[in-house]
Amino acid sequence: MPSLSDLPKVCPSDLPKVCPSDLPKVCLSDLPALSDLPKVCPSALPGMTRYIGSQTEVKPYTGIVNINPLIQRKVILLATAVISEENLFSNGLFQNVYVFYRMFEAMGHLPLMIVNKKPDSMEKIPWYMRDLRLISIEELATNPIPVKLYIEVGMSIDKQMRKFLKMCGARIAKLYLGNILNIDIETPIFYPTMHFAHHVIGELDDIWVSPHYAQHAEYARALNHIDIHKKEPMVVPYVWDSQILLGGGDRNFQWRPPAGEKETFLILEPNISFQKSSLIPLMILEAWYREHKPWNGEVIVINGERLLLIPFFKETIWKNLDIVKDGKVTMRGRTDILSLLKEFPSGMPVCHQWNNEYNYMVLEYFITGYPVMHNASDWKDYGYYYPDSDIEAGAKLVETIRKTHSENINVYRGHARALAWRHSPFNPDVQRIWGKIIDEVPSIETKDGLEASKEASKEASKEASKEASKDSLAASKDADKA
Repeated sequence: MPSLSDLPKVCPSDLPKVCPSDLPKVCLSDLPALSDLPKVCPSALPGMTRYIGSQTEVKPYTGIVNINPLIQRKVILLATAVISEENLFSNGLFQNVYVFYRMFEAMGHLPLMIVNKKPDSMEKIPWYMRDLRLISIEELATNPIPVKLYIEVGMSIDKQMRKFLKMCGARIAKLYLGNILNIDIETPIFYPTMHFAHHVIGELDDIWVSPHYAQHAEYARALNHIDIHKKEPMVVPYVWDSQILLGGGDRNFQWRPPAGEKETFLILEPNISFQKSSLIPLMILEAWYREHKPWNGEVIVINGERLLLIPFFKETIWKNLDIVKDGKVTMRGRTDILSLLKEFPSGMPVCHQWNNEYNYMVLEYFITGYPVMHNASDWKDYGYYYPDSDIEAGAKLVETIRKTHSENINVYRGHARALAWRHSPFNPDVQRIWGKIIDEVPSIETKDGLEASKEASKEASKEASKEASKDSLAASKDADKA
C-alpha cells in the first residue's frame, strides 16, 4: 500500500470552479404538499410494537383524568343501617349495600348511605369502610341536596321521607334481593304471630329484582302499587366482591388438601325454610356413604341443632340414616363462614337451594378454592354442579371431588375467578348496564326544584326525627344470605 507521501499532490487552484448561478433552481411551490406525502403509521416503522390479529378490549366505564369533581357528580342514596363488624355477616343485605356503594363510586357517581344515626365511634367499623359517606335522615331533611336516585336494598324508610326525596329530584326504586314471594307465602302460614317491615308500600317509582328473582317482579310491582302493564319488569345485574370476606386484604383463606386430619364435609344452610335446607346435602352424603363404608371422616351441619328439636325430623329422618348411626354427623348451632373456613381449611362444602340460585356463600367458597357442590343452574359451567335435587348425581360428584380436586385446583381457581369477574362491581360490562339504568331514570322536576324541597324540609325534618326514634330504617328480612 502506498504511503501518503507517494500520493499525487493536488493544488486547490487546479480544481474546477462552480458558479452558484449555474446550479439548478428549486422553487418551494414545486415541492409536494404534506397532505400529498404517503402516510406512514408509526407502528409500521422498523422496531415499533405491532399487534397481530384483533384485540379484545376491556375499557373502563368512565375516564379518570377529566372526571367531574365530587360536587358535580350524580348523587345516589342507599338506605341502610350502620354497617359494623357485628352485623356484616348476620345478613347478606349489609354486604349488598356496600358492594353497590363501591360500584357506583367506581362509575364516577357520588353514593351516600342514608342512616338513622351516624356511629358515635369508628372502632367497630371495618377499616376499609371508614371512608364511606354517611348522611342521617335528619341531616338530609334539614339540609336537602339534589338527588338523582334513591335505592332501597332490603331497607325501607317511611312514605313521608320518600315523598321528600322526590322533592329533591330523586327517583325512588326498591331493589328486592330476596325470595319475597316464597317468604310472603310461608310467613302467614308457618309464623302467624310474626310481623316485620318486609314491605313499606307507597311513593315508589319502580321495582327492581335480581336476575335469579325475575319471576317475582310482577308480584313485587303489584304489591307496591307499581303498574304491572308498564314495560317488562326491570332486572338489574347481580354484583359481588370478595373484599368483605377477605377483610380488605387482612384475611387470607385458601383450601388445602387434608394433611393428616379427617376428611370433612360442610353443610351450611339456614334451615328455616325449604328454600335453603340441609336435607338434600345430608341425603347426598348418605347415598355416597352407603357405597363407601368404612369411611373415617365427618360431616358438620351448621344450624343443625334446630332440626333435632323437631320430632318429625329426628324420629323419621335422622335416626334412620346410616351416616348418623355410625356417628359421622355433628349437628351444630349457628356459625359464620369466617369461623368455618378457619376451622376446616380442607373442608368440602355441599350446598342446596330451591329457587335461590345466586348465593354469596357459594361465591365465598369458590374464591377461596373450597370444592363447593352447588345446584345453581345459571352457574352450571362453573365448578361442581349437580342438577336440581339429584341425589345420585350429587353422590357421584362427592367421589369426583375427593379424587380429583387437589390435582385440578388451578383449573378450579380459573372457574372461580371467571365467575367472580362475571359479577364483579368493577366489571365494565356490569357497570355499563347499571349506567344505562341510572341514565334512563329521569330526575323528577319540581316547580322550584331544590328551593321547593327546602320549604318542604321543615315538615319532613319533624317527621324524620319522629320516625328515627321508631327506627324508620327497618331491616327487611329479604334473605338470610343474598
